[in-house]
Amino acid sequence: MIVNKPKKQRKLMSRYTMMKLIMGGVFTVIAARLVYLQVYKHNYYSDKAKANAIRFMDEKTPRGEILDNEGNILATNKQTYILKYTTPTEGKFNFYDTMNLVFKILEENDEILLNDMLLKINDKGEVYFEFKNSSVENQEFEKIRFLKDRGMNDYFRKRDFPDEEGDLEEDQLKKIDEELKKVTPQEALEYLVKSYNLIDIVDPKPIKKEGNLSKEEKAEYKKEVSDYETRRKNYNKMSGAELLDIIKVQYPIQELKKYLIVKDAIRIQSFKNYRSVVIANNIKKETAFTIYQKLNELPGIDVDMQPVRYYPYNNLGSAVLGYVSQIDSSLKSSYELRGYDASTDLIGKSGIEASYEDTLKGTKGGKTVTVNSEGRETEELFKLESYPGNNVHLNINKDIQYATQQALEDSIKKVQSSTVDSQGNTFKNATRGFALVAEVNTGKILAMASYPDFDPNIFAIPGQLSSKQVQEYFAPDLEEYGKQIVKLPGVTKTVDELFPKDKNGNREDKYDLYPKPFYNYATLGTLPPGSIFKPLTAVAGLEEGVISPSEYIMANGKFNNRPEVFGSGFAPACWIHANGGSHGATNVQKALEVSCNVYFYETAYRLYAKTMNENKNLPFEEAKKLALDSIAEWAWKFGLGTDPNSNGNPSTGIEIEESTIGQTYNFKTNKESIINFAKFELNDYLSNGTYNNGDRYVPFDFAANLSDSPELEKAKEQLKQKITERLEIVGTGEEGMGYDKFLNYILPDIKKIMEISPKYKANLNSYSGNTTIEEQSKKVAKVITQFTVSDKPGGIMSPAQLIFSSIGQGINQYSPLQLMSYITTLANGGTRYSLNLVDKVTTTDGKVIEQVEPKILSQIKLKESTLTAVKEGMRRANDADQGTAAGTFNSFPIPSAGKTGTADYNNNQREFGRSPYATYVSFAPVDKPEIAFVGAIYDGGHGSYTAPVAKAAYEAYFKEKIMKEFPGYAQSSESFKKYVLNAPKDNKDGDDNTSKENDISAKKEENKH
Repeated sequence: MIVNKPKKQRKLMSRYTMMKLIMGGVFTVIAARLVYLQVYKHNYYSDKAKANAIRFMDEKTPRGEILDNEGNILATNKQTYILKYTTPTEGKFNFYDTMNLVFKILEENDEILLNDMLLKINDKGEVYFEFKNSSVENQEFEKIRFLKDRGMNDYFRKRDFPDEEGDLEEDQLKKIDEELKKVTPQEALEYLVKSYNLIDIVDPKPIKKEGNLSKEEKAEYKKEVSDYETRRKNYNKMSGAELLDIIKVQYPIQELKKYLIVKDAIRIQSFKNYRSVVIANNIKKETAFTIYQKLNELPGIDVDMQPVRYYPYNNLGSAVLGYVSQIDSSLKSSYELRGYDASTDLIGKSGIEASYEDTLKGTKGGKTVTVNSEGRETEELFKLESYPGNNVHLNINKDIQYATQQALEDSIKKVQSSTVDSQGNTFKNATRGFALVAEVNTGKILAMASYPDFDPNIFAIPGQLSSKQVQEYFAPDLEEYGKQIVKLPGVTKTVDELFPKDKNGNREDKYDLYPKPFYNYATLGTLPPGSIFKPLTAVAGLEEGVISPSEYIMANGKFNNRPEVFGSGFAPACWIHANGGSHGATNVQKALEVSCNVYFYETAYRLYAKTMNENKNLPFEEAKKLALDSIAEWAWKFGLGTDPNSNGNPSTGIEIEESTIGQTYNFKTNKESIINFAKFELNDYLSNGTYNNGDRYVPFDFAANLSDSPELEKAKEQLKQKITERLEIVGTGEEGMGYDKFLNYILPDIKKIMEISPKYKANLNSYSGNTTIEEQSKKVAKVITQFTVSDKPGGIMSPAQLIFSSIGQGINQYSPLQLMSYITTLANGGTRYSLNLVDKVTTTDGKVIEQVEPKILSQIKLKESTLTAVKEGMRRANDADQGTAAGTFNSFPIPSAGKTGTADYNNNQREFGRSPYATYVSFAPVDKPEIAFVGAIYDGGHGSYTAPVAKAAYEAYFKEKIMKEFPGYAQSSESFKKYVLNAPKDNKDGDDNTSKENDISAKKEENKH
């Protein structure tokens, strides 16, 4: 019997086994793929990865244009070629070879390597820091910022606080800053040489060999790398000084600095995602194309176009326009928060460029691109469009600006080189000045000149300033300049007295002698007005009724008919008849024509007396203060300073930085001034050992001194405080200590100072004659008491300073813009306008986004008879026989009004190398004024020397009228031909850079392919 056996069932594969097989297969495929990618296709994909490195290339945006009132372009942009470097993926192997060729090309084409490092190396191999600020504090900040940006603070941290982790304490950070301050230029150089591995210039890392290498070649390469790494370990142990010594064997330090400059730029930009660094800017087209031809030999190098600021008329209007430059280290953080790149962006530093920075700067753009292993752009992935800034249209007129600015320069040079006054005085230090021209019925500024001026183009391209220019503009050699000043006629002071050194050994320009190109004398300076103030005194006197247009006053050579003011021993004199002669019977018109001091002294006294009489029912001190303010009340209405008891806005409304310090003599300001200077004046008397040529005493000194003991310091302060408190009572109505009581009050303080002051003891021992501290303390106490209780209070309450104020002397000080407010208000009959440089702001396509309208600040009601009399007197000053400016204006065909001024710097000015300010104000035509002028030449002698500047401005303003109605004058006037007919041509289109852009674009496309 056959029995069928059951079939054996096949065992099914478990899920676990199946999973292992699948995973094994997957990993086998992955491994095979990895082998394929990493071994077989290594070179292919490595190159591809490198070729697709992504970079962001920022794009500089053009600033908005600045135009004059007729559309002439005063500031624009031009496209320039720049040479830039983007670190290639393999750039570290080719850097020095690349740079050697780049430097050679630049040198052959006479191009300049961009160098805006603080650390400099001159042609002699000397290393130094080149600061762009004369302030020691700012220099220290700039130096610390420079060293910190390059990591030197970390060096000191590791050295001084090796065990500290996390943030350092404030005192530790201060210690590091102190160490950074001590770093010498040579030490900074040595640190950078080591930090930037500049040893590579003489011992480069072996270049990696590609392709199939033989066994011997691989061994040779391996040995080269091994030897290099050994040397590298030795180099790492060396100091920067030792490395520098090795490098200098083959490379002079002047050559080394080129590599240092580029390495430093790369270091600073490395914090910003490997952005390109500019090696040279504003290079010639020929240089750019030479580099294009050699791009294959220059990995990382590229040429591009970049807009730079351009001022077509160079120096013209520099005081208004200002300039653009790099961001100061101290402002780096604040500007970076506003979106600026502090290492490359330029900002407006002065003038309209600064005040309208946000309007002009535009919006930055850029593009994201891929670059190959040589840092060359291969594809644009994304572009962020940039937008130019808006345009600012000024009220400045190019032709009037030219005439004014050029005539100012010529007038200053003439006064400086060849002018001699009637007393034989020369004016060799007439090196500075300003001029302003404005519409009287709107306040629009048509011209603003400050001398010396500058060419803003030299700052538009970083690194272009020479070391000589940096010193001239930012760190002048005041010692050398002082040596020239002390040779001037009449100068009795030494260089150390004129330019004293501060605690850091730096000289300061104590008497404002050095001509400063970046100081806008037209807006920032203040000066005594001199006789150009006399029309204001005339207005006050006429409006208050103390004089009349028809009244004649006998004007002798000296103002000696008011002995109650000056006493019998002194009388202020007439500027021209001080030693005899007289203006005789003088009315207001003649007084303005001949600039008669005595007439205006009398007017001031009458104003004082009238106010005292009107307020006789008030307490005496109150009436006195009102009387002493009688001229100031009128001056404030015209914009000449502000009432110190009010909250008035001292600004004239101008859009750029201005001085608002102007002041007219008034009781409060004069009293404060006297008290502030009293202790210095008194100490001078006490130190000299005599007071007003009276009895002599042992020189006594209560000035603060660093060597004083705490006890002596306290005693001096206590004495000075008692003096100040006694003076402060004057004019308050309170009764102060009398003579005897105050003398006994200060006597103990004087004795104590004498007893404990080493300096006084030395003076006492060297004093000839027998004396004691007891005796000397009483003598000194009498001097201080006489000064504090009698003399100075009398000066504070006397109308003497009011009388000096009437002719623009004393403490009267104004900015040029305040003087312009005054003269335009007078010319138009009493309306004070805001002064404006800007007319409007537009977009690039001409859409108006801001219109500046004339703004009335205040109005004064003036009698027609007042205006007629004052204008007639000022007309005579310009064209009557005895007119102080008639020599300039007597042939000018359009009737004008003017007033010259000669304002002293101080009583003994020539000892300090100073001379009177030559001030001049004017307006024209007389009957219906349209235009006004204010100008001055510092140390220029007499206002008539400034009048030719006004005439040149008027000739430019009235050009069409003169050529049409007075052709003979146009043909015969040398100034009209020089300043009007030779004015620079109009420029309303700007530069055309299209061809340059097409050239560069074509080359870029060609280069990509």
